[in-house]
Amino acid sequence: MKNAVFASACIAGLALCAATPIEQADFRYGLTRVNDVLKKECARRGITITDWHIHLRGGMTAEMAAEREKASGIRSGVLENHGREWPLCNNEILAKFIAEAKKARMDGRSLPVGIQVNDRDWYRQISPENRAALDYVLADTMIMGTGPDGKPQRLWLLKEPIADPDAWMERYMEHNMRVLDEPISILANPTYLPTCIAGEYDRLWTEERMRKIIAKAVEKGIALEIQAESPFPRAKFLKLAKKMGAKFSFGTNNFNPKPKDLSRWLEVIDWLDLTADDIWCPKR
Repeated sequence: MKNAVFASACIAGLALCAATPIEQADFRYGLTRVNDVLKKECARRGITITDWHIHLRGGMTAEMAAEREKASGIRSGVLENHGREWPLCNNEILAKFIAEAKKARMDGRSLPVGIQVNDRDWYRQISPENRAALDYVLADTMIMGTGPDGKPQRLWLLKEPIADPDAWMERYMEHNMRVLDEPISILANPTYLPTCIAGEYDRLWTEERMRKIIAKAVEKGIALEIQAESPFPRAKFLKLAKKMGAKFSFGTNNFNPKPKDLSRWLEVIDWLDLTADDIWCPKR
């Protein structure tokens, strides 16, 4: 692996220096040592890195995302959640969101604007005009089935133990494949598991299951997200995905304007020896 010694040495010190800013970090991503190394590594590898998972929520705005890009050199794509129980719940609200978000400018151009879809029939609910105005669509697999209240089950809120993890995993695989068959651009947090069974990750995510997910993503041209501060997906999946020709995207999945630690991005770039050819970008 070219220059792996340099990158690995940098990564080895991340735990120590991640919280040590060169200058005070605000929503713009101050020049922490992690971000400085990330910027240099991307430049060396010819990678133009974009955070495609910036939610306009909790005080975060498209204008702030543009300022962050200007200060950090990390490009910004902005989005919000779309669905019946989510902020963008109909076509009128969605159209206003897109129009407002596209007003933010970086070097005279608008930021890419997308949505995170949470209903599985989302593509039948969005008007052709809104579909055409979107630059990308992001989805994850973290809402599946219904809970005791009859509402969609948000897996990150799942408290009850799963009695039969293997049977559940078969249903979850079907759910994953259904999401990947939708006209999405990015699969966020691939291989996510609820906390109650996350300890069985290596057993439940067999190579056969991983290959099915990756093959479908490659077939559909869907990027696999590397998310800041997330343990998913793990190294085995990522290395297999690289070998199978998958494209990767980066995201932070913020809840407010507070910057996240980008060590995970740098770590994966080094693990996989990523180059520009491995990075997803929109077709338009």
